Amino acid sequence: MGGWRDMPAEALEEQYSPSRWSPRLGSDTVIQAHIAATAAGTERARASVRTSLHVPYGPGEREKLDIYLPTDPAGTFPVLVYIHGGYWQCLSKDESGFAAPPLVSQGVAVVAVGYDTAPKGHMDAMVRQVRRSLAFLAQRYPGSRGVYLCGHSAGAHLAAMVLSTDWAEYGAVPDIKGAVLVSGVYDLEPILHTYVNDALSMSREVAQRNSPMLRVAPAAAAACEVLVAVAQHDSPEFRRQSQEYGEALRAAGWSVSLLDVAGVDHFDIIEKLSEDTYVLTQVILNMISRA
Repeated sequence: MGGWRDMPAEALEEQYSPSRWSPRLGSDTVIQAHIAATAAGTERARASVRTSLHVPYGPGEREKLDIYLPTDPAGTFPVLVYIHGGYWQCLSKDESGFAAPPLVSQGVAVVAVGYDTAPKGHMDAMVRQVRRSLAFLAQRYPGSRGVYLCGHSAGAHLAAMVLSTDWAEYGAVPDIKGAVLVSGVYDLEPILHTYVNDALSMSREVAQRNSPMLRVAPAAAAACEVLVAVAQHDSPEFRRQSQEYGEALRAAGWSVSLLDVAGVDHFDIIEKLSEDTYVLTQVILNMISRA
């Protein structure tokens, strides 16, 4: 078959260990720095932006949203929904508001989604939770100017799974106009053979059922615009996954752009969304302004 299937176990582990590929910091240090940067950015956002925190979209302890609101009182703003990474087993919405200030200042509401991470959460449940959060937002803000998904790493996987949702079973259809998928994993099968699955305990069936690469639907007439972004210093496997998922969407008729972001690694590619002038911040604002 070639590719990841032919890699020795140790090499595959390395490919799916994003912290080993950062030229800025050591493996452990870059993860701690990422948690610190996103937590501090979220604290700054909560201090400077009007918020509705811990809004429940379901009965579960983690089924809550943090909403960062622009000044528009009519609720006709566009909504960016941010889905955090952490390999489906760490981080939370409480480190996920760092991108709010530059977007809210331009009239965009930002929503950070909480979901049950492993080992409490399993993959099917996480996907359902994120989908339910979108249905909840569609009902809460029926007059919004569209929903834009933004997911990082495991969150990009969950955002990609949202794109293949049959909304009939969720009671509401969100008006998803765009998706920004940052340094994601779109085929879960290689993950089965790495340390990442120790906490997830996925079977091959679960991995296949929840792999966006295997769930690419033909684009609807009003299909949203998708940006697949990857870091210069992501691993070759992460870069391959982004490339192949973008190509699969394009082959199915979706409007897709691929962005290779220079000078960043798997972590600061998303951390820099706290900056007004950062390329991805500008891409998101441009996507929203075109809709």
